[in-house]
Amino acid sequence: MSAVKTIDPRGLEHHEREALIFPSIENLPQGETLRIIMEFNPVPLVYLLETSNEFELSCEQKEPGEWHLEARRITAGENKKEPFKQMPEELKEGEISEVAKQKAKKIFADLDAKSLAMTEQELIKEGLSPEQVRTHLCDIHLEALKDKLVEKRLTVKAPHPVHSFMEEHKIILESLKELSALAAGLPQVESLKAWGENLDRLKDVAHHLVEAESHHQREEEALFPKLEKHDIAEPGNIMKMDHVEFRKRKQALYQIAHNVEDYEFDEFRKRVVELAEYLARELEGHIFKEDNIIYQIALQTLTSARRTEANIIT
Repeated sequence: MSAVKTIDPRGLEHHEREALIFPSIENLPQGETLRIIMEFNPVPLVYLLETSNEFELSCEQKEPGEWHLEARRITAGENKKEPFKQMPEELKEGEISEVAKQKAKKIFADLDAKSLAMTEQELIKEGLSPEQVRTHLCDIHLEALKDKLVEKRLTVKAPHPVHSFMEEHKIILESLKELSALAAGLPQVESLKAWGENLDRLKDVAHHLVEAESHHQREEEALFPKLEKHDIAEPGNIMKMDHVEFRKRKQALYQIAHNVEDYEFDEFRKRVVELAEYLARELEGHIFKEDNIIYQIALQTLTSARRTEANIIT
């Protein structure tokens, strides 16, 4: 009988939970089993581990508020973070060369989402701040993982609610693309007058982003409660925390765009760029996770032969 190691991350904050779980998974020897005790159904973690094809998995509820996930490693894990050993110093400098970016993309392309999270945790342990990892590696790993995760993605047609959510994401991404373009050109402008009609474009983008709040509300009111009924609460809780941060910054962007006279131009320019860069980076990453992980879990969990596509989420 294989050795079984047990960890119990119940009660920990999300980042503390990850810091315990992912290294434990990474360091699990071939043939041995890791038992993870959770207070909720760990469907997202099961989903991520399944993508690696490195584990035999079982998950069951022992009693209310206690789920046991057992992962037995069936193939030897590779040290996929080793090529990053030379990258921390370059990342700490605040700039990444094109050569390093291409190297990172190639490595990330071979990582599943679980291994990616463990790699990021290791980089943080080696001296990078979470902000440096998020700022410098987010775009790279999202781009590298996109094709791989999209290959696994279940697709549904209208009027399925998940189809509607994903179509709305496309509209939000267009607004973020416009916002990024505006922010990229703003530092080179010396006055509001010189920025010209771009202020109207900014007002329009800010308006659309605020209007998109209804999208997040419907997720919180319709989709996430359905998952919670299946004891899948953690993904929705994390997404809702993101929504709070996005809401504050979207409102701030809207207010500054429509009250530009209250600011000196230097302050206006700095604040708009900060808000735009945050929203473009974080909201795009949020959408990626929802499209390729959260919605996929919802489709797998909520769909059954006895339900039609139109009434899964009502």
